[in-house]
Amino acid sequence: MNLVDGKILDTKDCDSVLESLDERILETLAKPPLTPKVVINACDKLVNTLDKSLYSSALAQAGIPEELADSYLAMARGMFSGEALRFRLKKEFGQDYDKVLKYTPVGGENEVTERILPLGVLLHIAAGNADGLPAFSVLEGLLTGNINILKLPAAEGGISIRLLYELIQIEPLLSEYIYVFDYSSQDIVHINKLIDAADAVVVWGGTGSVSAFRGMLPPHIKLIEWGHKVSFAYVTKDGREDGKLAGIAKNMAHTSQLLCSSCQGIFLDTDDTREIDDFCRRFLPILEEAVAASAKPTDIGIKAQTALRVYSSELEKIYTGDRLFKGNGCSLRACNNQIPEAAIGFANAWIKPLPCRQILKALRPYKNYLQTIALLCGEHEKDSLIADLLKTGAVRVCPGGRMSETYSGAPHDGEYPLRRYTKIASWE
Repeated sequence: MNLVDGKILDTKDCDSVLESLDERILETLAKPPLTPKVVINACDKLVNTLDKSLYSSALAQAGIPEELADSYLAMARGMFSGEALRFRLKKEFGQDYDKVLKYTPVGGENEVTERILPLGVLLHIAAGNADGLPAFSVLEGLLTGNINILKLPAAEGGISIRLLYELIQIEPLLSEYIYVFDYSSQDIVHINKLIDAADAVVVWGGTGSVSAFRGMLPPHIKLIEWGHKVSFAYVTKDGREDGKLAGIAKNMAHTSQLLCSSCQGIFLDTDDTREIDDFCRRFLPILEEAVAASAKPTDIGIKAQTALRVYSSELEKIYTGDRLFKGNGCSLRACNNQIPEAAIGFANAWIKPLPCRQILKALRPYKNYLQTIALLCGEHEKDSLIADLLKTGAVRVCPGGRMSETYSGAPHDGEYPLRRYTKIASWE
């Protein structure tokens, strides 16, 4: 589906829109700028009328079970509320984010005027690993006054386009600031036309996606990347409580380990391989229980691919020395190395030894790839371990059950996104 002028269009009807896209953008830019107040008021009305029944078909198509759907909608209500959005703007830009700043520079004579302005046009290349993320990316562009062009990911189940459509119905002014196109990433001709219209391209996705678009962009178009990251848990002896471990297992099962914040595996504070194996035997039934409770349907093709990768892992253990612990709908691979890597996925995780004294040495080489770490430890260990884990390059430490949960005003990969979608203009 495509969304132009607040209307749902077939892809075949979009060619004429692309031909006139530059003219449309110029007409919008010639008007008074979009203010945060307009966007906030529209979003606030949207969350107050957000009804699961409106999105039930899209949620079902995306394979989201009812329990998870309720939590997603609750999260959307919190993040789209007027209070939350005003808080974000003040947090990222300061109390006077909507004011013009005038001052005489130190040692200068002329008064300088500065103002935060939008970049202009953002092209969002969204990833399909988080339901509703494309709509949220567009929302951030709207908050900063930008015109937003969204290229939907192939796996988008219709949730994002439904949210944006409802937002435009509430505030028709937003229709000329939101374009959604359903072109394939392989459709280079149309993708290049979208790139040409943009001031910046916002890419969500893995290394391959980011590299592909970096190669396509001309030098004068800014690339804003939210790239592939790895997240995991770190567990000490005092943190091995079944209740805490259940939070990690729930994250693996509910997210299918597909998000950058999903737990890919667990590092144990030990250098004893027998202890790793014992932990696998203890954790496996906890993970099995979480998988059974998640009841998240998986595409048959993905199931086959996952089963094949697990089988390959079992064959490779002859050469790697790994030990495989297979459960019902999940598995654990006990490893000897200390590499934070992406797991097979779909509740097939790794368990590795990492004594606390080796944390920096082992993890620092992966500083640009680390994101969220779930820390399970004793209270007396907490402060020193958090300090060491953050020095590795990771940007968030939290309890296991909250790894993929966000909060109002949370940064993306350690950066404030709204700042990246704006520029500071000055004149005198």
